[in-house]
Amino acid sequence: MKPKPLRPSRAAVCGGAALALLAVLPFWGATYHVTVAVNVCVTLIMVLSLNLIVGYSGQFHLSHAAFFGCGAYASAILTKQLGMSPWWSLVGAVLITGLLASAVGAPVTRLKGLYLAVATLAFSLFAEVVVNQGGTITGGGYGIDDIPPLILGSLSLKGKSYYAFSLICLALTVLFLRNLLRSKFGREIVAVRDNAEAAEASGINPPLIRLLVLVTGASIAAFGGWLHTFYYLTLSPDLLNPRWTFIWFFMVLVGGIGDTVGVVLGTLLLTLVPEFLGFAAGQTVFGIGVLMIVVCLFAPRGLAGVLRDVSRRWETRAHAD
Repeated sequence: MKPKPLRPSRAAVCGGAALALLAVLPFWGATYHVTVAVNVCVTLIMVLSLNLIVGYSGQFHLSHAAFFGCGAYASAILTKQLGMSPWWSLVGAVLITGLLASAVGAPVTRLKGLYLAVATLAFSLFAEVVVNQGGTITGGGYGIDDIPPLILGSLSLKGKSYYAFSLICLALTVLFLRNLLRSKFGREIVAVRDNAEAAEASGINPPLIRLLVLVTGASIAAFGGWLHTFYYLTLSPDLLNPRWTFIWFFMVLVGGIGDTVGVVLGTLLLTLVPEFLGFAAGQTVFGIGVLMIVVCLFAPRGLAGVLRDVSRRWETRAHAD
């Protein structure tokens, strides 16, 4: 019998390609490209954490930008106004955001569908107003600037060194989510999403699982906000604008809800292509809208569904050979 050739998995091929692209991105030109590369890393962290909530637990959650902004502002306030080390401010930002997500999530995670979406969107709008009216604490509409940088030993992390650090943070996030979803807790998340009644009958507490997923996703979003803060060293209330949540949500939809590889590819597509084509901000949103229509018409399962079809044909041909 002829031995079957060893073929890399879809996740390995796509993951390797994405890693190679991210590795060479900042070396293509000026400082601008480094900024784009850091933005890609932060966006991937945000989209992957949103996919955990929306894709794997099935919660239509629209307050992710608020948790991102909470992590960013908490780390900036702890560092600049309270004199805390920028490294320790990560712990503070994650704890504060996790507690906020617990307070918000306890009542709203019992809601479903449109009611959950409206409740979380209302919280996001409320959080933006609070930051804008925060006075000297949040800087109001002017935001916060002159934030102390991250220092590792004698090295001040900025530019390409900060991008390398961001890439490490992204890799750790992917590893954490991968292990989480393969754990018992990850199986409980999927069980609650697929059939909450059956999961409850088997001893799982669906409201608690949904709350823990929301807190976990919000904490990862705070991590992304912390990473954003110490690259730009300045903050604006625009970080909490709900439109960011919708953009990240579109990236999840284009990539394929609940599929990590598809979500990564969808994020890279919607983040890098507008930059390479020189789209302005408004044109980027327009381009995402057009792409969403195309995906809904011709690839309703997103890029993940397209990849599965290609992989299935690949395997069929391999067996035929």
